[in-house]
Amino acid sequence: MKRTLAITIATALGAASSTSVAVMLNPRGTGQVLIYPYYTVNHQQTLVSVINTTAHGKALKVRFREGYDGREVAGFNVYLGPYDSWVGAVYDTSTDGTGAAAIATNDNSCTVPAFPLAPVPGSLHALTFSNASYSQGVYGAPNGTDRGLLGLDRTREGFFEIIEMGEVVDQATGSQKSLEAITPVNGKPPGCAQVQSAWANGGYWKTNATLDVLPPGGGIYGAVGIVNVVQGTLYAYDATAIDGFSDVAQHTGPGDTKPNLGTAVTDSAHDIATAYVPIGNAMIKADYPASTRGVDAVSAVLMTDTLYNEYNVEPALGAASDWLITLPTKQFYVDPAIVGTAPESFLAPFQQVFGGVGFITPDPGNSCFQLRDGHQFDREGTGLIVFDAPPPFLVCNETLVLSFGPAKDDMQIPVSGALQSKLWDGAVPDPDYEPPFASGHASWSFLSLGLRPSTTGNSFGGQPAIGFLAVNYINANVTPGVLSNYSAVYPHRSSASCTNSTNPSSACQ
Repeated sequence: MKRTLAITIATALGAASSTSVAVMLNPRGTGQVLIYPYYTVNHQQTLVSVINTTAHGKALKVRFREGYDGREVAGFNVYLGPYDSWVGAVYDTSTDGTGAAAIATNDNSCTVPAFPLAPVPGSLHALTFSNASYSQGVYGAPNGTDRGLLGLDRTREGFFEIIEMGEVVDQATGSQKSLEAITPVNGKPPGCAQVQSAWANGGYWKTNATLDVLPPGGGIYGAVGIVNVVQGTLYAYDATAIDGFSDVAQHTGPGDTKPNLGTAVTDSAHDIATAYVPIGNAMIKADYPASTRGVDAVSAVLMTDTLYNEYNVEPALGAASDWLITLPTKQFYVDPAIVGTAPESFLAPFQQVFGGVGFITPDPGNSCFQLRDGHQFDREGTGLIVFDAPPPFLVCNETLVLSFGPAKDDMQIPVSGALQSKLWDGAVPDPDYEPPFASGHASWSFLSLGLRPSTTGNSFGGQPAIGFLAVNYINANVTPGVLSNYSAVYPHRSSASCTNSTNPSSACQ
């Protein structure tokens, strides 16, 4: 009551509103938005979890995106009761490694739509991924071809996001008891059919999506485990958590393209999306018009000039190392259905429309940009420049793998050494290439046009990138006849920069 009274008095006196609500990375790992930089079903399964740490119900949008252009391949809503969680497993639907991915679950939490019963014994329900978003219509149409691969095999690798659309409550008046419906009783929510029918024609959420839904409050976290049962490997990582994404409920039905990473809004009354970005020991504020550039607030907190991590390809250890890099907002700057089909319609910090022929590369099946340089160091600090521009060293996918050491073959297709990824993106120009040092650390720097300036001129350099090192070791000497695998994941470290476009001699602030 005291807090409410203080806010009322401050508003009446015209006091300035707080600037603490902003898009920011949460170093403690919880938030309103979770970005999972990689999933795969290439000889592996991807185990998924999302956890609600709060006493409030949560309405979540789950969206899987393929790794070339970030087109959606699966999307659904999940409704969690207080302290509830949801888990699933992404798996291969084919026997020859060319079919679609699918996600299966035996979790009782409510999903919309309901997952059909999986074609395997037991209680599993599964949703098969689709190529509809990139295989229908003309170039530049929302579901039109983007001049990339058209088949279901494109659904097999990529990344995914989980966005809190709002908190589910039982409102004092007009309530449909939605929170009661999704809150487990004896391990099972009593009203999944109710929330599913709420999105049907004539349903109460189809009519009024804000009924029993308040603005998001954060407090969700998640993790992934990439499992290869045959090899005995497990690559586990935490989702990247973004807080302060939205000050309004963005509750939509399944199949709706919103909310997405481009719908950030921190001050809906003034159409502002504010980001707080750590640069050195300072926190830089950047404001963007939410209705047209909300994605820039999300990109700003992900921007990095240079990525740093270790690697190991020691032959005696049977070691393989992959750097997984995902640029989760890239499609908002390069997808022809979003920015236009003209070769020059891409948006900074990127350099080419997906599927458009430009000065970067004549190949129409991708969207490339340049790495500025790469360095490798041995354990004693001896360094070597791996590449330096010119000539340009290009990476082209939204999710990509920079692999140390030679590629492997999978049905005569090169795949990366640790993750067996077909998104191996030319990090080593020669497949027979061997790094100058068998183990050590490396850095990869982005050549960037810089993110579009904020309303005060702050522009962040680099690219909006997240990811990790996946490393695997093979030990054939544990016990005669026993082959052991050891795997690990290490998140990338990074540096970032900011310049003021309106006053280059002035520091960002």
